[in-house]
Amino acid sequence: KNQMYQNISHDFKTPITVIKSHIEAIEDGIMDPKVGGAIIKEQTDKLEQKVHSLLYLNKLTYLKDLEKSDEKINIRPIVESSVEKFKIQRPEVDFIVNASGKMIFNGTHDMWEAIIDNLLNNFVRYALKEIKITIKNNKITFYNDGPHIDTNILNNIFTPYKKGIKGQFGLGLSIVKKTLNLLGYEINVKNEKKGVSFIIK
Repeated sequence: KNQMYQNISHDFKTPITVIKSHIEAIEDGIMDPKVGGAIIKEQTDKLEQKVHSLLYLNKLTYLKDLEKSDEKINIRPIVESSVEKFKIQRPEVDFIVNASGKMIFNGTHDMWEAIIDNLLNNFVRYALKEIKITIKNNKITFYNDGPHIDTNILNNIFTPYKKGIKGQFGLGLSIVKKTLNLLGYEINVKNEKKGVSFIIK
């Protein structure tokens, strides 16, 4: 737990330091306000995302003690909406959705948006040319053709703030797993012959 708190502090301190240094550079007249402003906005967005993730993860900790909701939702429009959001970040990557009919799963819109957005946020960092989402027989497979995940990392990939791929600390995959567990689903990660698959069922 102490290690996790240290990692959280480090993760929050970095964008704050960048923001502060750029504000000082603008005030001292050694940086163009437009250039500095863009960097400050980017770092503020990152910080905001980290805060939201931390609050959401904390919320899930309390929710797990509550009775499971029997709400069901068609996740297809949520998948399509998320894909459109992340296409902008990596326009050179092919996003493929293989699904047919209505895709009814346990949960709410907000829960599935958090699951799908966090997975795709991870995927856009590592995919080379393709991200594929397949929904069939109550199973969802997220695939990207990026590098394999080291076996040592695989064992801890859903642990909050565990140092992982490319030395990054994050909450995204922990949020995915905790939300899915709350809804009665499991998620597994598999290195394919080429690329990586995350399988929800």
